[in-house]
Amino acid sequence: FSWLVDEKPDQVNLKNLRDRLELTQLAINTGAPLTTSEVSILMGAKPGKSKIERGGLLATKMARNVWKLSKLGKGSSYYRN
Repeated sequence: FSWLVDEKPDQVNLKNLRDRLELTQLAINTGAPLTTSEVSILMGAKPGKSKIERGGLLATKMARNVWKLSKLGKGSSYYRN
């Protein structure tokens, strides 16, 4: 029933982006464990290794299907450490 929705595609995209950013911030602030699927949605890429860095975020695998999200500081890329 797409004709019932009066939102424009650009407005929907902005809302989805805002929701994703808010959920990412919440995950970082609370340190809540995330599934691989949730990390994929929040970071925009499926993690392939035990650590994935993207867009200033670091997802670290804690256990099977359990990830922790953190914010990278300037110059703290795990590739360089």
